[in-house]
Amino acid sequence: MKIIVITGASSGIGSEAAKALHQAGHTVVLAARREDKVAELAASLGERAVAYGCDVTDYAAVSEVMKSVIARYGRLDVLVNNAGVGYFDKVADGKIEEWHNMIDVNVKGVLNCLHACLPHLITSRGHVVNLASIAAHHVFANSGIYCGTKHAVLAFSEAIRVELAGQLKVTTISPGAVNTPFVDSTTNAEMLNNYKEYFLTALDPVHIAAEIVRAVNAPEGVVISEVIIRPHRPVK
Repeated sequence: MKIIVITGASSGIGSEAAKALHQAGHTVVLAARREDKVAELAASLGERAVAYGCDVTDYAAVSEVMKSVIARYGRLDVLVNNAGVGYFDKVADGKIEEWHNMIDVNVKGVLNCLHACLPHLITSRGHVVNLASIAAHHVFANSGIYCGTKHAVLAFSEAIRVELAGQLKVTTISPGAVNTPFVDSTTNAEMLNNYKEYFLTALDPVHIAAEIVRAVNAPEGVVISEVIIRPHRPVK
């Protein structure tokens, strides 16, 4: 049984990962800005689940959660860096506050959690699971800044793999489009309308959660370094 912190656990991939990891016998620590949502999820899971309200862009708040986890359980085994945000828009039309928010959540938020957790994970010879994206490998129109943030996440994973090999595991999960509330953040009404149907026929987040469980439950001598998972759609 592992002690697992999951960020962005209030919906989508985060909440499905929490359910799947709990079902697999692990203790799940659910962190998200929407404290009411993660509290509700933790209550529904029962034992081996606890919730914290936490904004990953606030390093002090992240550090307090990690201190509480160590005080409560004595160790940390896995960090699932899942919290993320994205906005679809053309580069020339992009809103600077949306660019900054993507950097704050997808880059600084991941770094905040890594920095607060790494000492404990090294001690436990633990595991970092970073949620990246197909966008970590390709740059798509209307999501260039988001792609940049996910390229950064993949680079962070590679840095851990290179520098801390043998001390802890690192896995990058890179999904294609997933049917979650992710797309609803887009404020460009035309873009939102264009992508809404596409995301409705995308991957079910339960399949991403299953890959997270597979990585976490891999045998001691095995590291699943990266998983790329795409929707299987008919060719038009």
